[in-house]
Amino acid sequence: MMTRTYSTVVLGGTPGGIAAGIRAAREGHDVLLITYNDHLGGMMTSGLSYTDTLMMKPRSPVFAEFRAAVRDHYRTEFGADSSAYEACEQGYIFEPHVAEEIFDALVADESRLDVLRGYYPTAVERNDRTLNSVTVESFDGDETVTVAASVFVEATYEGDLLAKAGVPYRLGRESRTEYDEQFAGELYTRTRGDRYYPQEAVGEGVDPSAPADRRGPLDTPTEKRQGPLDLVPHPAGISEIHPKSTGTGDHRIQAYSYRLCLTDDPENRIKPDRPADYDREDYLDALEELERVGLRPFLRLRYLPNQKADMNTADLPGENYDYPEADWDRRAEIADRHESHALGLLYFLQNDDAVADDVRERANEWGLAADEFVENDNFPFQLYVREARRLDGRHTFTEGDARHAPGLDRTPVVWDSIAVAEYPLDSHACKPDRQAGSHPEGHFYASQVTRPAHISYRTVLPKGVDNLLVPVPLSASHVGYGSIRLEPTWLHIGESVGYAVATALETDTPPADIDRNRFQHRLAENAVMLSFFNDLEVTDDESWTAAVQFLGTRGFFESYDADPEAPLTAPVASEWAETAAALVAGESQDATERARILMDASGTTTVTASDFADELRRALDWHGVEVGRVETAFDQSDVHSDSHPLGRGDACRVLYHLVSNT
Repeated sequence: MMTRTYSTVVLGGTPGGIAAGIRAAREGHDVLLITYNDHLGGMMTSGLSYTDTLMMKPRSPVFAEFRAAVRDHYRTEFGADSSAYEACEQGYIFEPHVAEEIFDALVADESRLDVLRGYYPTAVERNDRTLNSVTVESFDGDETVTVAASVFVEATYEGDLLAKAGVPYRLGRESRTEYDEQFAGELYTRTRGDRYYPQEAVGEGVDPSAPADRRGPLDTPTEKRQGPLDLVPHPAGISEIHPKSTGTGDHRIQAYSYRLCLTDDPENRIKPDRPADYDREDYLDALEELERVGLRPFLRLRYLPNQKADMNTADLPGENYDYPEADWDRRAEIADRHESHALGLLYFLQNDDAVADDVRERANEWGLAADEFVENDNFPFQLYVREARRLDGRHTFTEGDARHAPGLDRTPVVWDSIAVAEYPLDSHACKPDRQAGSHPEGHFYASQVTRPAHISYRTVLPKGVDNLLVPVPLSASHVGYGSIRLEPTWLHIGESVGYAVATALETDTPPADIDRNRFQHRLAENAVMLSFFNDLEVTDDESWTAAVQFLGTRGFFESYDADPEAPLTAPVASEWAETAAALVAGESQDATERARILMDASGTTTVTASDFADELRRALDWHGVEVGRVETAFDQSDVHSDSHPLGRGDACRVLYHLVSNT
């Protein structure tokens, strides 16, 4: 048996795992990235080519580099005026093989990052709260490798490493009462405002400024458009809960599928053959929806560069329950069933007499792209495992984390935030049953209530193990996971975890015990988003950018507007001073409650830098803290405590240095 030693082992060639490995390697640490197959990138290179995000802001460096590489590819290959470059939408949309080439290049550029392809974990050596090594076996043979490391990162979709490590995890759905989640448990929904428009049909009542696949009626209900947010609005409609929903928890998980890459280019198109186990009865129920919405909305085709489309249908609710805990032979059977179903759907639409002639004619314009997945008969390598095991960690991200907090103009404030989730809470169906007029059971898309949320560092920390980090199957309820399980979010979390790995190794401290202040400062100062703001980006070249990001996790803002250039008012100055003093004194405080207090901090009287310095001294003295810290903080922030009016951004700089010195 071969034995290797690295500072860090990352299991899972998903985007989240890649980002964690790249960041740890760039920070100077040797990393082994272990993948399940020969292809890096998970779903981003296996058909999910239309990036699931509503946030066009920079959120983390590795994701920004990926997007830049997509733009560079299409601009270089086809020209800045080409339709292919336009279709990539600033790097958010791409062909699968382009994404894989970019991930391969990003990994190849890191001399400290090695990749072991085609291996899965079979055993873990654990000593109390520490993992010492993991043993992996080749899918192609009997070769096994044992890898010892100081830190381990679980970045698979399945959660296989955390299961082998013996840490607690969740499977299935919580009940509605466990976390007081509106969309939990057994659920039947219908969609209000669920209207589709052909790409060419943009008329009265349709927002023409939205991307073609995101166009929706302008007269959508007000709760869907609640609050001014610097996000792309999503026209999927509002999930209305059917009265027969029980909210009962169970073992069920949302449906899996394959995301096919199709093309209507006759020179690049391959029509699928009839699958060996094809049964047309499997598809007859789809005819009603097909007739109602049309072919493209039925297939949920979203256009890609070079006459291709990402097909987001062919779910099989109820046929994946075994998958998370199954061995690889059983997993292969489930994957084969999903492959046959996806190909059979296309075959049915193109050949069955029950399909209307005009629909069948349009369906025959599409086929598998011959230049994609060339080693796998043009079929994706990765089954879309939307949900499997989920860590039962030190904090659980729930529906409540992604909804407005009572008495606040934002979601709850999380003091140890390392990333942001913004995508609507959603789930594909969990079983095929329907009530009258409803979607299949378990389906919901809660765009009307979801708002940008902090993701706690504790969601990636297992109970009972201190050197394992879990950025992909992290700690979340079934409902909460719906806002996190998007590749850009995982890239974001993964890079933050890479910084956590580096911080732990550099301080000879288990990841669970690293200093949160210093860790978050490191993230903020390296353009990793900790807090979402409408009026600030992590790449802004402003002296207060990192400060505002960090303070956003400590209750200094009651909304998504930082207003860094606005003058600091006396009521806000008083509350900021009190919050900062309590932090410096090491007192426990609820960051959400501190933010809520600011809702009542009304008044227009502005303060000078000198006034704010005095306010800080009074607050520190009240909390028994040396007041000389104030002068030090002003000096370090290069803000003069004089009689000039003080802006909110400059006040944040002072507070950042004041709190940093604790």
